[in-house]
Order: sequence, then C-alpha cells, then structure tokens
Amino acid sequence: MAGASAALFVNRKIQQRNVMLFSKSYSPECKIVKDILKKYNLSSNFYEATEIEKRQDCTQIENYFQVLCLTNNRAVPQLFVDQKYIGGYDEILQMDESGQLERLLIQFVDK
Repeated sequence: MAGASAALFVNRKIQQRNVMLFSKSYSPECKIVKDILKKYNLSSNFYEATEIEKRQDCTQIENYFQVLCLTNNRAVPQLFVDQKYIGGYDEILQMDESGQLERLLIQFVDK
C-alpha cells in the first residue's frame, strides 16, 4: 500500500533529525527556504533536507502532508523541528523575518 509506505518514510525521516525539511530540488520556494536555513549554520547531525521528487510515492508523500500537518497545503517545502510541524514556505519566511525561526533553531547550530 503506497500511502502507508509514504507515511512510514515521512515519519522515519522526521524522527531521524531534529530539523527535517522536505523539498524538491527544482522548486524556487524550496531553494529560498534552504538558503534561509543555510544561514543558520545548522549541524548535519541535526539537520537534513530530503528531496522527494524522484520517489515513486512522491504524490502519496504530499498527500500525507495534508493529514500530518492538518492543512490543505500538500506542497513542499515542509519543515519539522523536534518532530513538530513548523510550516511551509509562507510560515518559514514569516518566522525568519520575525526572528522566531532563529530562536527555534539556535540549539541546532554547528558551533
């Protein structure tokens, strides 16, 4: 069952890293968010960006985001910190501009 494997993949990824970004390599919004996260110098021990577009279950993963994040937005980027949904493109930009994202990520900075 493809939906179950997509959910398993997403859940495992979220558990593997404190800061997990689901992305697509060709998406301009994802590139912007990755650039934002890059400026925080996050340790690779805590942070991972996973590109989902080449996975056969990409559509199921995106559908699962709607369930997991309790939103109508199934598009990437989708950011999770400490296994909690933080938001997509708009939320990440707003949090970055307000300083909220920095406060959230400061504990995962590579020193």
